Amino acid sequence: MHSRTSFPAAPRVAALTFALVGTLLGGLGCGESPTAPTIPVQGVTWKLEAIERTGSAAVTISNPEVYTLVFEAGGRLNVRADCNTCNGRYTLNGRSLSTSQLACTRAFCGTGIDVAFASALGEAQTVTVNGAKLLIQGPGLTLRFRS
Repeated sequence: MHSRTSFPAAPRVAALTFALVGTLLGGLGCGESPTAPTIPVQGVTWKLEAIERTGSAAVTISNPEVYTLVFEAGGRLNVRADCNTCNGRYTLNGRSLSTSQLACTRAFCGTGIDVAFASALGEAQTVTVNGAKLLIQGPGLTLRFRS
């Protein structure tokens, strides 16, 4: 005769453990760290240093103070692009960045960098912060900033 041992609480414990681990990890994908810090981008005036596109020469910005980006609380994005200003919205989820279409003034600044900068922000997909440096990247695109 075989005796059968019953563990009625086991499925509940397993489900609770799974739910707790899922909550703690926040739905992380493979290779992501559950202790990765939130990217500290908000409230900093990021000054553009370079626009790099695959297959083109990098554009080095000689006056970064007139090409700036500020991620405000609440998802508001403020941009200075030479003699123009732009506003929009952003969503940051880990390193993933998405931006709305920017609403910009349309003064003629003379360099064309203002248009290239605002356009490139619309292609942004990821953000990386390393100290006082910020990289925004998209397909074939890197924007380099400093604080």
